[in-house]
Amino acid sequence: MIKLDPRTKVILIFLTVFFSIFVPTGLFTCAWIVLVTVLGIMLGRVKKTIRAAVFFAALWLFAIFILPMLHGTVHTSLLVWLGLVFKCYPCCMLAGVIIGTTQISEFMAAMAKWNVSRSVVMPLAIMFRYFPTLKEDWGHIRDAMSLRGISLSPLCFLKSPGVVIDALYLPVLVTASRTADELAASAITRGIENPNRRTSRLDIRIKCVDVLAILIFFSTFFAALIFQIGG
Repeated sequence: MIKLDPRTKVILIFLTVFFSIFVPTGLFTCAWIVLVTVLGIMLGRVKKTIRAAVFFAALWLFAIFILPMLHGTVHTSLLVWLGLVFKCYPCCMLAGVIIGTTQISEFMAAMAKWNVSRSVVMPLAIMFRYFPTLKEDWGHIRDAMSLRGISLSPLCFLKSPGVVIDALYLPVLVTASRTADELAASAITRGIENPNRRTSRLDIRIKCVDVLAILIFFSTFFAALIFQIGG
């Protein structure tokens, strides 16, 4: 298992965004997914990375073998939807790997080394802290709905929309407001208002593995651009 500098992960996500913008969907998209899969496994996020790669492979096989057999509105709708999915999937997959393998303290320390403005870093850090809390609250709300016999299925919503709204949306809004207040209090306690430069005991520095990862992703991106221009 390897460990990458958070700044390297930011560079990789930017490379992936540029790849999705400038390189048409094709075999290089599959190659990029393979790179992200290998990276996720080497960073220790094995199960979720493999699951995401298998899901992409299933969609790709569907687009190759099943989609040409369809016709009319169904074919057009699925073609447009799959085109959007294939464009966004590498970015979303790599973002999941990065978020799942990066501690907030590491991210903050890395951004401090880059002298990134606090007005940019703080919202990102709070957002990263908010999602795990929201996931935990969502699990509690879903368990409470199950105890009351309320399902999230479309049929249950059509039968009793008011009950579903009361049991789902209101608790989500209340817990979101409470979580925001708790995160704000935690940030103040940790010294978010301190105007001095942030210090850290973490060893945040670019290593050989970081350079190698950037070179591999950049080489793949450059090769895709050359192949597109030449082809």
